[in-house]
Amino acid sequence: MNSIRLHLKFDPSVVMYLVIVDKLLQRQSDLLKVKPSEKFFDMVREQVISHLIDGKEPPEQIAGPILNIADDMLAGREVVMRSGDYITLMNYAKSKKML
Repeated sequence: MNSIRLHLKFDPSVVMYLVIVDKLLQRQSDLLKVKPSEKFFDMVREQVISHLIDGKEPPEQIAGPILNIADDMLAGREVVMRSGDYITLMNYAKSKKML
C-alpha cells in the first residue's frame, strides 16, 4: 500500500500586509511583518491536510483561506497567505481557543 506524504512549508512563517500610516508618512508606507506561532501553523496544516488527503470540507468560517492554500499547493505555486486569509484564520483560532 502506497502512503501519501504531504509537507507544508510556509516561507518562513511570515505574513506581510500593508500598514496605513498617518498623513505625514503616507509616501513612506511600509510593510508589517508578522510571525504567527507554531500552534497557528499546526492548525492550518491540520485543516489543509484534512481537506486534501481526507476530502473533508474545512469549517465554513475558514473555508476560503484553507481552499486558497490548498489551491496554491495543488497548482504547484508557492503558498502565499493573503492578509485577509491570515486575519480570518487568526480570528477562528482565537474563537476556538486554539491559540
